[in-house]
Amino acid sequence: MILMALNSFTALGNPLGGNPTDGYCQTVDGSACGWGGGSSSSRRVYKVPNRWGAIYVNPANAAIGYSENNTEGYRSANKEALANCIKAGGGKNPIASDGKGCRRMTEVRNSCSAVAIGGVVGNGGAGVKSDDNLEKAEQKALAACSEYSDKCVIKYSGCSRHPDY
Repeated sequence: MILMALNSFTALGNPLGGNPTDGYCQTVDGSACGWGGGSSSSRRVYKVPNRWGAIYVNPANAAIGYSENNTEGYRSANKEALANCIKAGGGKNPIASDGKGCRRMTEVRNSCSAVAIGGVVGNGGAGVKSDDNLEKAEQKALAACSEYSDKCVIKYSGCSRHPDY
């Protein structure tokens, strides 16, 4: 009975729900737990401007079209990349054996991407990968391409993000 009364007293004696030195303290304002906070320290919130990009590839003629740093949205980035793929193919969009011409390989937002191509036109391989880091995107694209072909080389790599971030 005395033990139960002591436990009740302890719970009432600490209305915040814990000792800050124990690592758990429940309160809206962290300064009450000894964590600083309050009005003296403010958090910064950054609004990163979005940039979109896309890569299209036509396996029938190895044409590559891309869009980067498009500020209008993913649809606009895809439309631009498709138009660039057709333009890279000499204004033509020949149909590959699977019945498709230029096709979207990737789209990104605030990220980097790379395309690697190997082999010969019509009988080669391609790898397209994205990453926050351009060099890693290139390495991943080369690795993906090498699963299908040899002598893979980066044909395009770039980042779609605001230059300040």
